[in-house]
Amino acid sequence: MRLPETYTELRKQTLEQEGMKYPGKALVAMELEPGYERAKNRMLPYIQAINEAHLIMLMEQGIVDENSGNVILKALGELDQEFYKNTVYDGRYEDLYFYMESKLIEATDGIAGNLHLARSRNDMCVAWSHMAVRDGLLQAMEQFLYLKNAIVLFAEEHKDTLYVIHTHTQHAQPGLLGHYFLGAADMLERDFKRLCRAYDAVNQSPMGAAAVTTTGFPVSRERVAELAGFSGMIENAYDAIGNSDYLTQTASALGLCALDMGRIVTDLLLWATQEMNMIHVADGYISISSIMPQKRNPIALEHLRSSLSVLKGMADTVLTGFLKSPYGDISDYEDIEDSVFGCLELFQKNVQLFRAVISTLEVNKELLESRAYESFSVVTDIADQMYRSYEIPFRKAHSFVSFLVKKAGTMDYNLKNISEEFFSSAYHEFFGEPFAFDFTPISQCINPWHFVKCREVRGGTGDKAMKSMIDRAKKEVEANLLWIQEHKKQLREAAETRKQVIQKKLDKF
Repeated sequence: MRLPETYTELRKQTLEQEGMKYPGKALVAMELEPGYERAKNRMLPYIQAINEAHLIMLMEQGIVDENSGNVILKALGELDQEFYKNTVYDGRYEDLYFYMESKLIEATDGIAGNLHLARSRNDMCVAWSHMAVRDGLLQAMEQFLYLKNAIVLFAEEHKDTLYVIHTHTQHAQPGLLGHYFLGAADMLERDFKRLCRAYDAVNQSPMGAAAVTTTGFPVSRERVAELAGFSGMIENAYDAIGNSDYLTQTASALGLCALDMGRIVTDLLLWATQEMNMIHVADGYISISSIMPQKRNPIALEHLRSSLSVLKGMADTVLTGFLKSPYGDISDYEDIEDSVFGCLELFQKNVQLFRAVISTLEVNKELLESRAYESFSVVTDIADQMYRSYEIPFRKAHSFVSFLVKKAGTMDYNLKNISEEFFSSAYHEFFGEPFAFDFTPISQCINPWHFVKCREVRGGTGDKAMKSMIDRAKKEVEANLLWIQEHKKQLREAAETRKQVIQKKLDKF
């Protein structure tokens, strides 16, 4: 190995290695060849759709005459996407679009050159990107809804599964497992709404912006947006080309989904430990040890934990990629776009696995209930009841109950040992006077089921409160499903409209 000793030598060596003309070998390896591969594997359907929508508009606006337009339409209809999928970058054309354009021009004796009237690769490439992200996001949202529905159904299944809630890793209060998962469903509902907002940003057409200032031709940007299935358009032509919102909003929404799912997965992994033994992961999602025959390793949850972290990192990469990037026409987005599609792909794999785990999860209900009776998690209610029944100020009652629990601990007592005799003894020791009240209200509080069932405040664990939340969660799932169906229908109808308009024109040709 010998390093150049002067800049002149370095420049000469580089030009000899890279070539004197466009494209340089390093540029081909870094961007042009990968970009060509991305376009042929990902963008062909969207290139075709934009070509059709733009040409229909040009013909309707009288910019391209019917005869010329029909020649181009016929050539577009004969375009073989499989042919382009089997091509490789050879340097003759800068990108796949120019190669396809040359073929169209050749097939129409030059007429197809008019297809590029009133447009630029700037608005076209961004439009393809919008459409590809739009389809990927819609598929991801559909998979996410399957997961969300599974969590709602799991919550309903365990609406009466008693367990001890932990806060700060310590026993807190009795709760219902279904209540936890209804909370998780609410968290995922907020995630779904963020995905909807991201979709709204993606589903705006940049077409008609041309290079960056629109065009002198009397185009209808609205018509192209309609034919391409967009809900609207990005009005300002500069913003249509220069904005990155549709990518960053998508990445942000996916990243927050990953964060929220990861929190649930972390809990499940803890619950699956032998010490906690709250849940039993199905055999299809565990592995055994090569040496320790007793092992049931919950590897699906472990892979979810790490993969969701990777997903969050990929989403952050998208945001970082645009940090301090200029606001305008730049090539940066093409590279960053790959991370968005990587996020969408990894997101779907994660939600599919997560759904499978949740849908087959078993819960040790008897063990969880017995723990609720053995812990002191109900004692919040004892302090509350002392205020309600005996008019003892809450803070004083709170201090007494803390004393009661410590005293029980020194005697190795649990909740089942809190008898009237023990309570009265502790009361006398703490307050310096005999317990002169009816013990019945306290004895009711000692029951964990009483604790959860008496909480009928909205959002609580009482039967009515739980039913209300389950009903709402199911309605939200139905609304989510309707949203997806309506937006899929919008895309189908746009494609069908293009097909019908083209067929009608060609029938007269």
